[in-house]
Amino acid sequence: LKSHFIIHLQNNHNNLSMANLVTILGSDRFLPVFDTLTAHLPIKDIVALTRTCRTLKPLYQNLVSRGAWNINDRLKQFVNDPVGFRKRLTELDGIISGGFALQFMDRVRWEGSDLDVCVQVGEKADAFCRYMEEVEGYDLASRKVGKYNWTHVDMVHQYDKVVDGEIVRLEIILTHQHPIHSTLSTYTTALVNVITGNHAYSIFPNATFIKRQTYPTRIPDYFNGVILHQKYKDRGWQFIQRIPKKKRVTEELDLGRRHIGDKHTWKIALSPMSDKAADSAEGAVEGLEFEMKRCQDLSYEVALEWLDVVATQQTG
Repeated sequence: LKSHFIIHLQNNHNNLSMANLVTILGSDRFLPVFDTLTAHLPIKDIVALTRTCRTLKPLYQNLVSRGAWNINDRLKQFVNDPVGFRKRLTELDGIISGGFALQFMDRVRWEGSDLDVCVQVGEKADAFCRYMEEVEGYDLASRKVGKYNWTHVDMVHQYDKVVDGEIVRLEIILTHQHPIHSTLSTYTTALVNVITGNHAYSIFPNATFIKRQTYPTRIPDYFNGVILHQKYKDRGWQFIQRIPKKKRVTEELDLGRRHIGDKHTWKIALSPMSDKAADSAEGAVEGLEFEMKRCQDLSYEVALEWLDVVATQQTG
């Protein structure tokens, strides 16, 4: 995009007029055109435009205020009552993560993608499962029990329901501790995003959305070294097999300690739920400290590397 790119507009009287791109994006005179144009802009282009001139500096904030990241609209694909769903999830200290959170931050939709919700095993998970069955009409499709020591996961429940003739899927991930631990220890940095009741967080936004790069956060195996690699390559990400040295690529990947909500975090305020419980929606997420370590496995012909991301404080 260039600041002097000229777009032809047709007004209600079928007369052609011309508007400078800066005028369109920097004012509220052409809101329908503004919405159409910005809906197709990736975040890296939005950031680039905010740095071109003073007029476009508030572009990102204008997009947020106009609902470019509207969580309720996104959730309507999976639930009848997005606000009620968010309130219940907040009451039970649950979070949204996985592919849904990545798509939400990136403002894209993948065909056939499901909704991943993480809730701590026990009374909280039981209550949330009942809510999704009784209120949202989901049916339990399967339970998966596996060796999830690395991900702090006890079990995964898959729920299905039919919407407009198509099956939509919900995965309720039951975690041993607060679910933020499982998100931090997921497969790759592009998936380290979390949605709470009031905010959405991306922990590695520069690598994920600006550079379109992702790094392994577990020892590479067939799934996250081959299948996941190809899956996200097809979606526009480059898998980097070597962990960057300190200060070499971006400070957000520097080894050592960080916390969720720090200067490297991309944090989006979501539409309010008009509920007092939302005030504590971030719970153990906001401010949680975590440490990043560079790990190696030299038992293979080629040394394997990954970025170990672990919370340094307990959250329940």
